[in-house]
Amino acid sequence: MTPTPDAANAAPDATQLPDNHRERMPALPTAVKDAKATREQLFVLRHFHLGDPSAAAQLEDPGDDLLPALLDEFRDTSRLRYEYPLFLTPSDAEGDHQEAAELARPLSRWLAEAIEAIESEHGQARILRDHLAWLERYLRVHLRRHEGPMESHPLLERAGEALLEHLANLGEDDQGRLGADLQRLVAAAPTGSQLLGYGSYAAIHLAILAIRARAVTRRSAFRNRIADSIRGLRELLSVEWAKSDHAIEPRMLRDSIGPGGDRFDPGALSGIMDHARGTREISEQRRTRIEAALSVLEAWHPDPELLHCVHTHQLANCALDEHVAVEAELHQDPCARAMEIFDLQAARQAEVFSALRIAQLEIKGIYDPVIHDPWFANFSWEAFSQEELLLVPTVMALESADRLAGSDLRPFSRLLSSGRPVQVLVRVQAHNNPGCDETEDPFATYRIELGYLGIAHRQAVVAQSSGARHDHLLQGYLAALDATRTGLHIINTGLRPESKLVPLNAWLVAGAAIESRAHPFFRINPAAGDAAALRMNFERNPQPEADWPIHPFRYQDENGNLADRELAFTFADYALLIDRLRHHFRLIPAGCDSDSLVPIQDYLSMGQAEAERRIPFVWAVDANARLLRLVVSRELTMACRDRLNWWHTLQELAGVRNRYVELAIERTQADERAQAAEQRARLEAEHAAELEQVRTQAAGEAMQRLTDLLLGLDFGGAGLGMPHLPGTQARRPPPGRTEPGTEAVAAEATTPSDEDEEEEELNFDEPWIDTPLCTSCNDCLKINPLMFVYNEEKQAILEDVSKATFAQLVEAAELCPAKCIHPGKPWNPDEPNLEELVARAEPFNH
Repeated sequence: MTPTPDAANAAPDATQLPDNHRERMPALPTAVKDAKATREQLFVLRHFHLGDPSAAAQLEDPGDDLLPALLDEFRDTSRLRYEYPLFLTPSDAEGDHQEAAELARPLSRWLAEAIEAIESEHGQARILRDHLAWLERYLRVHLRRHEGPMESHPLLERAGEALLEHLANLGEDDQGRLGADLQRLVAAAPTGSQLLGYGSYAAIHLAILAIRARAVTRRSAFRNRIADSIRGLRELLSVEWAKSDHAIEPRMLRDSIGPGGDRFDPGALSGIMDHARGTREISEQRRTRIEAALSVLEAWHPDPELLHCVHTHQLANCALDEHVAVEAELHQDPCARAMEIFDLQAARQAEVFSALRIAQLEIKGIYDPVIHDPWFANFSWEAFSQEELLLVPTVMALESADRLAGSDLRPFSRLLSSGRPVQVLVRVQAHNNPGCDETEDPFATYRIELGYLGIAHRQAVVAQSSGARHDHLLQGYLAALDATRTGLHIINTGLRPESKLVPLNAWLVAGAAIESRAHPFFRINPAAGDAAALRMNFERNPQPEADWPIHPFRYQDENGNLADRELAFTFADYALLIDRLRHHFRLIPAGCDSDSLVPIQDYLSMGQAEAERRIPFVWAVDANARLLRLVVSRELTMACRDRLNWWHTLQELAGVRNRYVELAIERTQADERAQAAEQRARLEAEHAAELEQVRTQAAGEAMQRLTDLLLGLDFGGAGLGMPHLPGTQARRPPPGRTEPGTEAVAAEATTPSDEDEEEEELNFDEPWIDTPLCTSCNDCLKINPLMFVYNEEKQAILEDVSKATFAQLVEAAELCPAKCIHPGKPWNPDEPNLEELVARAEPFNH
């Protein structure tokens, strides 16, 4: 199991895990079967699940070395490769907006791209390529000692020197080639690029990266607009000055002519110009307005501050002071203070924005004092355009989840409803309940979902993400920075308090929170539209259509044989990683086997009556690679159900499992089945009527023929089955000889009559499609375009089943999102695995 969908970046391989870890294989302990002991153990287990303290004392505590079964392969994370460190692209260059993939990428990816470029230009760099993983690990270990980004060039040079020292036994030529390639690698890093390790404040540093990237481009464009407006206003005043009396004064005219001015009579020329001039000068009011706007624009200079952070406590070792143009402020009420700071900054910007607007109106000659004077007299941030709002320096409130769910809830709500483009960053613990005291059980009440509070304010951008998925986090930042609304960012880091539990990488723990639905990803952007499907982004959640992610797991059974099963990773599995939640688990004795014990994901899917007879458990592995079961308390089970309920809410908002759509599909399928039943009844009635008509017609024909024979009217009927009359003897052909004219009669006599034929059975086991339900997803056409084709409405129908296999039909039914493909029964008895295919097809044939 990998806690990330990006298996290429996270899955352990032979270069990532030590040999002794690769040889581990979880094994079931030997079971001792005793019916009486089992009943007694089940009694104790059930009482522990229901919260009996005396039962807890009779069961063994989970050891500190236990890990959820699906995380056992990551027990040793010292050599685990993952997305961090990140290579940060410099964002001080002017140009188009940079997106998340351009701002930050895993160091491993940048190293691979850099070595490709080096080899394409300078030839093979085999030694350096073979040791890229070594360089990456060296840099990752070094960055653990520093919080915040570091310049890439010095770090890469230091790593290169360490690699040369590590490979000191190389020959002189190889050392020279490796040194040259390392120099090229350092040169490949753009000036100003940085490396960022995974730490406590990685999410904050990525936010600063996104803010800087957006601010540089916007301020560059704004600077150009101001320069153009200043130029336009100066030209406008220059033209007006040329109309003035000062401009036609004799001395000014002589000076304006230049070296040849002594050949002219400026007095006479001035008199002519004064009498010939007929253009009207601008009013004094307009001149004053233009000069005032020009003065403001000429005095403008970019605000040195890009970001103003307000926080409730000192950010120890956050390294914010290493960022240029970032101001940090300590305040007891960050949300309220952030609103004040934004208003102050917006007021300073209002003077510049109004001057720029006046300049544009005056240059175009469309300024109307009646309309525009009142507008600019009350010009504030509410009147800013989207472009102007995005130019106000970013204000960020760094809040704690506990304060937002408690004492700071009111100012937090006011900020979300204000419309001010202030960013709120909240770091949450995925296992905890915001607002609960440290001494309280986080499962004592239903969990407060801060993301749902943000959604309830309707006009705020809400993003729930994790520093462990840097690209998703950056996309949320950029979406909020491009919007003119308050942004709420709920972030989980995976950091755990120090304890005796197995030390796991924080990035891995954060990934486990995503997998377990403890911290699902979503992003709500109200600017995208009024429909939930437009506003909701549900990307990067593992297996989004399932309740819990399912992963394969291999272990040794009681006989020492390898066995495979699929395990779900639930919130209970994640809770096993948290020291303060360990009291919700107890070990199930090895010999206790009963149908009453069920995996917790199955328990949660049961109805209440059935669940009351069961006991939920999770799988775990200890340091000795023993596969164990842990009974789960009722409190934790209810917390799992609560998380699942929140997950279903997000699924419905995202349209992944919308109950209204499901009901519509059920109604449509019911209508289709009713129509099919009605058509079947009609066909059966028509068939029965046709059979009766055939019987009647056949009986009439037989009676007519018999009558013709008896009356001697059928002269060609000799030998045609004429009955034997009394006093006569039937004439027969001699043996071995057939009498002429009797061949057809013999053939007819050996053929069953219509009355002897069995009725043709109607066959409803053939494949069919509820075509009106088809969503045109193309999944079935990709499997076999000869069997599945589209009709005129671009909905699937069956074309030629003979050119397909039953396996393909079953696979298409399983993939169909509308569940409208019904495979029926196999038509080829020689097709392999028919028993399994029929079982898989059964759910789709009802």
